[in-house]
Amino acid sequence: MSSDGGGAPRGQVASATLLIVVGVLVLFVPAGDEGRVLVPISEGHGLSAVDAVGAALLTFGGTWLEVLVVRRLPYLALPPRALFALGLLAGLGVGLLVASVFTGFFWWWAVGAGALGIAILVLVPLTARR
Repeated sequence: MSSDGGGAPRGQVASATLLIVVGVLVLFVPAGDEGRVLVPISEGHGLSAVDAVGAALLTFGGTWLEVLVVRRLPYLALPPRALFALGLLAGLGVGLLVASVFTGFFWWWAVGAGALGIAILVLVPLTARR
């Protein structure tokens, strides 16, 4: 990345996105093929070794992508209200995803993933632009 913070190379955005996609695909492995639960989280949810690998890939890729987006924010030329709305949407999405794991909001993960996905679909292409 350049020292002035003005550019987020497309290769870095693509690599981070690839890590996220691979992490999500690993998390989609059926529960019967994952092995035993190492850490029970709530009823119907637990962390297996396969889940830990998927979560690690997703966390690393997501954090890398977030750093790229945040470094590029001054250059995106988005109005303050748009940035606030995207931040609110992303925060709501992450909150619903976490709540669906630890509570009885099982199907709310889809709403949270959709909200977070919209924010990502707006910010990532802008970040990858030169």
